[in-house]
Amino acid sequence: MEPKIIDTTNKLSYHFATGLISFASIFLFLVLGIEVSRAVAATAFFLLFLVMVIGPIMRLWRHLARMLLWELPWGWRGELGIWFVLLSIVHGFLVMQVKNWQLPAINIGSLLGLIALFWAMVLAATSFSKVIKFIGIDQWRWLHTVGTYVIFYLLATHIIRYTFGHPRGYTGPNWLPWLYLIMIVTVIVLQFTAFVKSVIYYQKSKKPEELEEKK
Repeated sequence: MEPKIIDTTNKLSYHFATGLISFASIFLFLVLGIEVSRAVAATAFFLLFLVMVIGPIMRLWRHLARMLLWELPWGWRGELGIWFVLLSIVHGFLVMQVKNWQLPAINIGSLLGLIALFWAMVLAATSFSKVIKFIGIDQWRWLHTVGTYVIFYLLATHIIRYTFGHPRGYTGPNWLPWLYLIMIVTVIVLQFTAFVKSVIYYQKSKKPEELEEKK
């Protein structure tokens, strides 16, 4: 039986497990010397990273899905995405708390982060079964596929802006920007590799038809 590559349901047990993973990740970042706001942000991006790599991994090594328990990882994208949104909102509140709830001048990095957060909340709002039934599975699939890519690359640019390209210099741990960069590059490589594999598969599937046409 083929695994479900697209899962439109959410399970309480998966949310509980994702929450535990999230809090464990935040705690680990805190132990490693990262302040709270950045620890929450790093965990949120890690969850988004998992969402982004699940698709290409399943296309590249689909046979592995049959060997994994608890629908790992294809059945967890909804829960991972929702927890990503929750932690992103918490990160935004923590940043505003540090700034005493005073809106500073919006720079390009902040603007990209705000746009990504807006899109993330849109995707979260359309993750419920009633909404999916209303807009249709194909429209839902398109919205979440495109939206996830938009969010990831907006946040990737946002992160690079606030780490490698910060005008006042980056003040956090030296290894954190490189961890972000590794995750970003990994997603790009996996997505490109999966795309190439899909093209190769498509070309192979066309050959019998082309031979028939030539006859």
